[in-house]
Amino acid sequence: MHSLKKSLTKSLALVVMLALLFCNLFTGIPASAAARGAWAPNTAYAVTDTVTYSGSTYTCRQAHTSLVGWEPSNVPALWEKGGGGTTPPPTTPPTNGVIFYADINYGGTAITLGVGNYTLSQLNAKGIPNDWMSSLKVPGGWTVEVYEHDNFGGTKWTYTSSSSWVGSTVNDKMSSVKIYTGSPTPSVTKPSEVPSSIWTYTMNVDNKFGKGGDFALLLCAVIKKESSFGAGLPGSPSAGDGLMQVEPNTRNAYLSQFSSKFGRAYNHSSEQDQVCMGAMILDEKIAKFGNIYNGLLHYNGGDYWYPGATDSYGRPILANQYADAVYATYKGYGGKN
Repeated sequence: MHSLKKSLTKSLALVVMLALLFCNLFTGIPASAAARGAWAPNTAYAVTDTVTYSGSTYTCRQAHTSLVGWEPSNVPALWEKGGGGTTPPPTTPPTNGVIFYADINYGGTAITLGVGNYTLSQLNAKGIPNDWMSSLKVPGGWTVEVYEHDNFGGTKWTYTSSSSWVGSTVNDKMSSVKIYTGSPTPSVTKPSEVPSSIWTYTMNVDNKFGKGGDFALLLCAVIKKESSFGAGLPGSPSAGDGLMQVEPNTRNAYLSQFSSKFGRAYNHSSEQDQVCMGAMILDEKIAKFGNIYNGLLHYNGGDYWYPGATDSYGRPILANQYADAVYATYKGYGGKN
C-alpha cells in the first residue's frame, strides 16, 4: 500500500506540472493579439496586432487605419518594433491640444498635438504622414500655423478656431506645423499714411486671425483702395459702403458666419465691424484661391470672375487692375507674402 500511494503521488504531481506548463504556454498569448501578415495601407489594425515590414516584426500600439506614409518604421507612435504581444499600453496622447483629423467633419484618424513646432519628421513620429489633414479642432486662445512644405516653408495657413473642412486649397497639404497659445508678436509697423484708428481696427482683426501683423498691412491697402481710409464712405455705384465697401447682399450672406467667428451680431454702423466683415471675406477668398493676389481678384470680382467679365450694370469688372493696385500698396507697406 505504501508503494502504491507513493506511485499515485508521483503521478498526480506529474499531471499538475503538465497542467501548469500548458496553462503558461497559452496564457502567454493575449487573446486579442492577431498576426496580420505583411503590413498594408488602408487596413484597420487593433492594439497588439503584429505585422511584418521590411524583414522585421512590429506590434500595433494604437488602433488605427493605415495610410501610405504610415509604414511601421515611420511612425513609432503607432508601431513598436518586435512581436509576441507583450507591448505596453499605448502612450496617452495629450488631451489639451490641437486635434488634427484625416477626414472632414472631424472624422477618421485623429491625432492630438500640444504646443510646439513640428517638422515633417516630427509629425511622422506622432503618427501624421505627409500631406494630411482635412479638419481640425483648435482650443480657445490657441493658434495653429499649417505649412505647405517641410521646415515651415511654402504657403502658410493660420487657424485660431476649429474648422470642420479646411477647404480644397489646404486639404491634404500639411507638411509642417507650428502650434502656440495666443497670437504671434507683430513684426510690422504702422504705415505712415494709415490713420491710427484704421490701424487699430486692422490690428484687432489681425490678432483675431493670428496673422502676425501682415494681414493688417493687407487690410490697410484694401481700405485705402476701397474708401481712401474713410473719405469714400458714401458708397460705390453697386451699393457697397463702409471702409471696405462690402455690398449689402454680400454682408447679409455672411451674417451667420460673422456671428460665429466674432461672437456678436454684425453692426454696420461700427467701423470695426466693417473691417471685421471685409477681413473675414477676404481671408476666405485667399484660402479658397490659393494666395493673396488671387484672393484680391475674387474679393473684388466675385468667385466666378474671369478676364472680360461684366457686372449687372454692363460695366467691365476690372478685378485685375484692382488686385494690381492693392497688392502694390500692400508690398509698399512691407507685406511679406
